[in-house]
Amino acid sequence: MLQKITNTVDLYQDQADLANLASLCSTGLSEAWDRRPYLDELIAKARIEPLTVLAATDGSVPQSNQYQAALATIIYKGHCELERTRYVSGRVTAPDAELNAISCAVRLAVKQANCQHIMVFTDSMGSAHRAVDPSIHSGQAFSLSVCRALQEWFKADDLRRITFVYIPSALQWDIHGEAHKYVTELKVRVGRRKTDNSIDTLCSKAAHSVLDSWSSTFQDPTYQGSEFLELQWPDRQPIQPSYLNGGPWLSTFGHSITEFACVCQCITGHTPIRAYYRRFKINEPHGCTCGAALQSRQHVLFCCRDRYSVHYPHPRFLRDIASFLKHNPTAFGFNWDPSGVG
Repeated sequence: MLQKITNTVDLYQDQADLANLASLCSTGLSEAWDRRPYLDELIAKARIEPLTVLAATDGSVPQSNQYQAALATIIYKGHCELERTRYVSGRVTAPDAELNAISCAVRLAVKQANCQHIMVFTDSMGSAHRAVDPSIHSGQAFSLSVCRALQEWFKADDLRRITFVYIPSALQWDIHGEAHKYVTELKVRVGRRKTDNSIDTLCSKAAHSVLDSWSSTFQDPTYQGSEFLELQWPDRQPIQPSYLNGGPWLSTFGHSITEFACVCQCITGHTPIRAYYRRFKINEPHGCTCGAALQSRQHVLFCCRDRYSVHYPHPRFLRDIASFLKHNPTAFGFNWDPSGVG
């Protein structure tokens, strides 16, 4: 079975010409509007091709937990709408809903008569990639249905192909805007009966539960400890733990094991400087080499210019700590290790 799935994906890559995946616009609304002329030209050409089927897909995850996620698909040939469908998807993440919508679109498109080329318009290219990935993931069932549908469709004609086109959701563009309007009109409350949950949703709930517990417990000074360095964002809001993109600390320092070790020692107050030696009654000098009576963390970050260069006025900001360590890579590391690794 696994070999069959692998062959399905290879078939898709060879016969569908995966190269037509459009690039993501990730820098804002102005770039999205710059994409509109390209999309207008693309769909104008597609509409005059008699063997091309267009599929607009969208998923919607309401902010309120009282409502279920929904998905919608609208199928066109030329300017003629052939079919549309929408339904709820339970409690799932946005990528899950988008993947479900793409799966629905592909299964409907391959059934259309005289179809040689399928164009799927989506605002989630991550879900488009996942749609043809049969490996284990949250929406694997939808991916397998896509692969199976495409495998049978490709077998019938070697010239058949499928193209995924990225549509910035902010554009509310053409047929994708119609699919967005169609799906957001569907409001279905979570019923009393057990509602389906995706694996990613369950993982997200578990992660949020842990983070909420950590944040609540960390309000207790006896749990936090007196030496923990509370860092802030530029808007002076305290940095809270997160599982997204590795969280604030890993996403900033995860590129370097050495740097991450040093910043952990700095934040927790377990850095091998002389204030630490005094605190734990280690037989080492307490004064700084610059002449200060105590080599504390605050002294290293703010004042000492004997060993450390390029200080910042507000080293409670994560970016300032990162810049300080960039210019002082051995700070907060053990002296006897040349790399400064703790």
